[in-house]
Amino acid sequence: MKKLLLVVGMVSLLLGFSFLAPAVIIDPSMQFIVENETYTVNATMVFDQIIISSSYIVFNETGFYVFSPNSITITLVYINDDVIGAANGEKVVDFYATTTAGTVWFNLSGFPVGNEYVIKRNGNPVSTSVANASGFISFSNAAWSTQRFQIVQQAQAPGDSIPPQISGVTRTTSNPLDTDPVYGWVNVSCTVTDNVAVSQVILRIHTLSGSWNNVSMITRTSGKYYYRSTTAFSSAGNYSYSIWAKDTSNNAVTSSTVLFSMPPRWDMNSDGVVTILDLVLISNHYGETGASGWIREDVDNNGRIQILDMSLVSVHFGEEWWS
Repeated sequence: MKKLLLVVGMVSLLLGFSFLAPAVIIDPSMQFIVENETYTVNATMVFDQIIISSSYIVFNETGFYVFSPNSITITLVYINDDVIGAANGEKVVDFYATTTAGTVWFNLSGFPVGNEYVIKRNGNPVSTSVANASGFISFSNAAWSTQRFQIVQQAQAPGDSIPPQISGVTRTTSNPLDTDPVYGWVNVSCTVTDNVAVSQVILRIHTLSGSWNNVSMITRTSGKYYYRSTTAFSSAGNYSYSIWAKDTSNNAVTSSTVLFSMPPRWDMNSDGVVTILDLVLISNHYGETGASGWIREDVDNNGRIQILDMSLVSVHFGEEWWS
């Protein structure tokens, strides 16, 4: 759970989940505490949002993940409000850091993948860092009193025109298939890889009404995505779906379309029409019992094959649902 801890003078305010305001105005009297780190500003600054977790703080989109063996104070001088749109030679972050001793690691997030940055200490370049696939740059410092660090964009990443690759699209379902969301479910999974980094994977479901239901797929492990639902395919009929993926350079790709039919509960053999054969299939199990939803012949999912199941099918006798 994200927490926002705002310390103003000697007053502490703990807020959960979110901090909603048209702007967050911070003046030098305010302090933000993260573990043994104290964050302040040297002049009044305005941010769209500030997020504090147990081990990091984010100002707008720029996150500070600092690891220090001793208490450290970080005083912000400047944070570019458009780090992604910065030009080469442009300063993006400027801050003072004060501690007593020890090697301190600075890991900052929110940078365009592959861009290179010069880290200056007291005006002199001391190292460079290239933003990794998660948008982090990193550097360390071991010479202490008060040091001023400035981060300047040196080079943009080479243009990336290669879209992600989608493979291994598979579907698993409840057994038996069931439109009742209490018992039925459908899971679509895939592998998505990219030469730089994947930013978004969407399952695009073409619904029975002809509209599109676009849902974000969930990351299971690196490169593996899935979407499991009890309701997305809970109406009987014919669906199609595809997977759309985008990388951090906005290159996008769409997989081939997959057709999928969800039979109604009264079509026992899923052949698209309700006939005498469906009633015969129920009669073959007449009187049997099991867990609710155990076989399709238990039409009402009450755990017993009986005359009511045959009646439910008879109501739809002769109907065709496959279009």
